Amino acid sequence: MNLLTVLRELLVLVHLVGFALLLGGWAAQAVRHRYATTTLFRTGLGVMIGSGLLLAIPFPAGVHLDYLKLGVKLAVALAIGGAFGVVITREKAGRPTAVAFWTIGALALLNAGIAIFWHGA
Repeated sequence: MNLLTVLRELLVLVHLVGFALLLGGWAAQAVRHRYATTTLFRTGLGVMIGSGLLLAIPFPAGVHLDYLKLGVKLAVALAIGGAFGVVITREKAGRPTAVAFWTIGALALLNAGIAIFWHGA
C-alpha cells in the first residue's frame, strides 16, 4: 500500500466523519423537535463537501472515478447547503421552518444512498 492510497483512505474516513457530524447533529435537533441548525452539523457539511471535492481528484494513478455520480453527489450537497441557508435565514427571523430542516436530513440520507447504491459501469 503506497502513500497516496493511504492518503485516499484517510480522506474517505474524514468524509465519513463529516457525514456523521451532519446527520448526527441533524438527528439530535430532530429528536428535540428543534428545527434549527447547530455548529456541529454545519461543520459536518463543510467537512463532507471539502473532503468530497478532494476525493474527486484521481489519485493514486489508475483510480477510476465515476464523474456523473460525483456530480450528482455534489449537486445534492449544494442543495443541502441551500436548505441550510433557508433554515438559518428563518431562524434569524424568528420563524423556524420544519420543511427545510427535514429536507436537510432527507438529502443527507439521499447522498449516503447514492454513495452506497450507485455502482458505475
